[in-house]
Amino acid sequence: MAVSSQTWRFERGEVHAWAAWTVADVREAVEAALERHAAILPQDRAARVLIKPNLNNDLVALVGNSADLRLLDALLSGLRARGYTDLTVADGSNVGVDRRDIDAFRRLRVDRLAQRHGAGLLDLNRSDGVPISLHAGARPHVAHAVMDADFLISVPKIKTHAEAGLSCAMKNWVGICTGQDKREMHRDLGANIFALNEAVKPDLILVDGLVGMEGNGPGDGQPIRVGRILSGTDAFLNDLVVARMVGLPWTRVPYLVHAMEAGVLTPAMADAVERAVPLVQRYEAAPRRSRLAELSEARSLRWLKLAVRPLVERPAVAQAAYRLRVIQDVYDRTDDTARLVGRDADACGDCRRCEDFCPTGLPLEQIGRATELPDCVQCLYCWWVCPNDALKLEGELNHLERQVRRYKEAVEHL
Repeated sequence: MAVSSQTWRFERGEVHAWAAWTVADVREAVEAALERHAAILPQDRAARVLIKPNLNNDLVALVGNSADLRLLDALLSGLRARGYTDLTVADGSNVGVDRRDIDAFRRLRVDRLAQRHGAGLLDLNRSDGVPISLHAGARPHVAHAVMDADFLISVPKIKTHAEAGLSCAMKNWVGICTGQDKREMHRDLGANIFALNEAVKPDLILVDGLVGMEGNGPGDGQPIRVGRILSGTDAFLNDLVVARMVGLPWTRVPYLVHAMEAGVLTPAMADAVERAVPLVQRYEAAPRRSRLAELSEARSLRWLKLAVRPLVERPAVAQAAYRLRVIQDVYDRTDDTARLVGRDADACGDCRRCEDFCPTGLPLEQIGRATELPDCVQCLYCWWVCPNDALKLEGELNHLERQVRRYKEAVEHL
């Protein structure tokens, strides 16, 4: 059965949405999106196509933070099927990940997915860039690979954000800034997200609205099932539509407020979106940041933050800062070595959730048996969603241990 779809037409363009949940749904929706936008895809099959997913940190996609490998696999497959030969998956994770030299591509198994499709992989944090003048003196470097690409595809997630209100297409674009230059954006985050999207525009947006994150996002919220994939070509309109879909007033999203003030969006357009787009899944908004968190980001106190950094890096201090809501992310520098090695057929129920969530589309009979590339990217999605402890791992969880304690039960009940 074909996945259901909707199209909304507004003054700035169209936004398309498909209901999707299983890997079969995702593949059908992504194929439909590529067909819908076939006219804007490059005519030259050797064009440099850069795919920029949201890989903000090392939280597994099923908790609502990073791009779902099911969508990325379907996108890479669809582009390869159309003959595109120069595909690169590129992102620059947040400054905490960058400063600790954590490989988010490896932890999220994006490296293995890219290898499966023969696609390039590029850490924009380690890339040279060109300075872009934005707002309030911000002048971050944007990676040359982004500026030089022939076709840019943005693959954002739908998350709440403690500072930006909403993280979707426009916020996803912060990742094109190199390394610690992302701090420049925080001179005035809302205004600079708006200005960056004015300066550099994606050619195609494919929104991962499968599992989102609500509440204390983007790094410590709760996973929430949305079950949508969206596509369009205008980041401003896209995020206005998404805000409506998840029940977040645009007035609480600073970068959309700036877009309104600049006339890029208009109250009439917001009213039209309100009338046309249904509420799909109401998000709990991000709570107000604590006073300590705000002080920790004050530019005037940057010297103090640098001075106490060795102390804050200690696990006990980091945990205390997390409990006091000064930080959202608590990082472990030790990569996991966890690996799927088998499935206990006798322990399986009849849910077949592992089939629904396998990015490569393995049937139940092969899950836990075909554990090497190209069949399996060792994403462990099947293990995350299994409610019966039927999937068997070997190796150490390490950095994953905290995620498992925090989110495993919630993921099982999505």
